[in-house]
Amino acid sequence: MPKIIKKKAVKKMTMQDEDVKSVARQTVEALKKKQQQVMIGVAAIVGIFALFFISSIYSSSQYKKAYSIETEARQYYYGEIEDDSLSQEDRWKKAVELYQEAVDTKATPTALFYLGNSYFNLGDYQNAISQYKIFTKKFGGDKAILPLVYQKLASAYFRAEQNDDALNALKSLGKVNSGIFKDTALAMEARHLDSTGASDKALEKYHELIAAFPVSPWTVEANSKISAAEAENTAAEKGNEETASESAEGKTAEGQKAEEPKSE
Repeated sequence: MPKIIKKKAVKKMTMQDEDVKSVARQTVEALKKKQQQVMIGVAAIVGIFALFFISSIYSSSQYKKAYSIETEARQYYYGEIEDDSLSQEDRWKKAVELYQEAVDTKATPTALFYLGNSYFNLGDYQNAISQYKIFTKKFGGDKAILPLVYQKLASAYFRAEQNDDALNALKSLGKVNSGIFKDTALAMEARHLDSTGASDKALEKYHELIAAFPVSPWTVEANSKISAAEAENTAAEKGNEETASESAEGKTAEGQKAEEPKSE
């Protein structure tokens, strides 16, 4: 008989109870850790949304409060408050106080602009300049009010005799909205030059204005100034010619008198 070969029994690897407990414990800990991470992430997202929501409510509340103060300030600025005991200067001072409070609560373009205007009206040009400059930095993208701010800024600089800064402000005005306010900048610069006695340079600016902006609202003023200057030059030339003619006639008369023979 052939010899029967007995197969060796393969020992199966078995996990001891302690090993099973260890794996189970690791799995539970991993799940707990993952669960904690998810909870932390969810809590962070909820916190961000809550912060945004609270911030929105606070911002809205501050805006409403600032708007209310600004509305009252505007009434003093335009003299809509019926109080005969207040002079115009007193109203502007009150406007300064209220506009400053509005800006401190929630700065808006209109509040900053009118705060600067109130200082300007009081003759406090340095404070006016400060507010206008804050506007250009904080609300430089507000193309509706920005041109007015640059005009007032330039005027305040001129009043404070800071002419170089004023001219720089006018250059900035000329660049707003692709240069559509350059005619205003040229007109203001021409007026300044004319006021300082630099009439020739002022006329150059008026000519530049007419050439670049023939239908500008400032064209009438420019044409008037140019016509007045031409008329003045014509009169001066005519006066010079008459003077020269009279001088020549005088010399001729003197010559004829000198040639007359003396009577014996």
